[in-house]
Amino acid sequence: MIVESYEDVIVLSGALRSNFWETIHTAISLTLKRHPSGVIIDCSGITECSQEGAATFVDAMQFIEGHHARIIVAAVPPQVVDVLKSVPGVRSQLPIAASVEDARHSLDLLPHETQKTRKKVVAQGPVRKVIVCLTGEQADEGVLQVATQIASPGPTEVLVVYPLIVPRDLPLQAPLIEQEDAAIVTLNQAKATLDRAEVSNDIRLERARDVASAIEGITESRIFDQVLVGLPSELSHVDAGLKLAKSIMTRVEVPVILVRGSGG
Repeated sequence: MIVESYEDVIVLSGALRSNFWETIHTAISLTLKRHPSGVIIDCSGITECSQEGAATFVDAMQFIEGHHARIIVAAVPPQVVDVLKSVPGVRSQLPIAASVEDARHSLDLLPHETQKTRKKVVAQGPVRKVIVCLTGEQADEGVLQVATQIASPGPTEVLVVYPLIVPRDLPLQAPLIEQEDAAIVTLNQAKATLDRAEVSNDIRLERARDVASAIEGITESRIFDQVLVGLPSELSHVDAGLKLAKSIMTRVEVPVILVRGSGG
């Protein structure tokens, strides 16, 4: 097995007949120092993989989970996938992209802390900190309108969050190219709206299993005064809206404002 690295990619080539994690781990650690946004493991050059070799990916998966590392495995040959399928949990929990390009695209999309716009304000009391949760639905427009109104009386910092919902049968860092692209479009549009209104704002793409857990995770690490969340306006989606509201109210301790979308 040959391990090479360049920029943010670690390339594996040859036969993987034993656990090669220690060598790969060293390469990952060095690469993460140079590229903290994430590392890609290019597996396209692996010619064969034994059960012992598959243990390399078990250790990789444990490292990713234990360190919350942004590491994506890319271009895994079919014969290697067949071996991974025989190892319980690995195939479903290891972040795998179809190609190095897809993996890099996913890593480039605002991995954690994102673009920021700061508005200079004259101190007029405490700065209000508000989370604006967007989902790419019609209600987002109303949520932004309310956020702008809330921000107008005094100093306010808005964190715009788009929860990228990852199915439970996939690892949390699995690339979801179309959904990621849609999320970034929504976040950039929201940022432009708040910039025009001269509202201090950050934007953030947050991977989660559901909306409530995304908000809960953020509010556990930082103090916020309010959370704004949109609910669908369509009568056919009332039950889904109620379920979302109940989930958020149960898990999020910060005061929540629910904004119903226009139309119906």
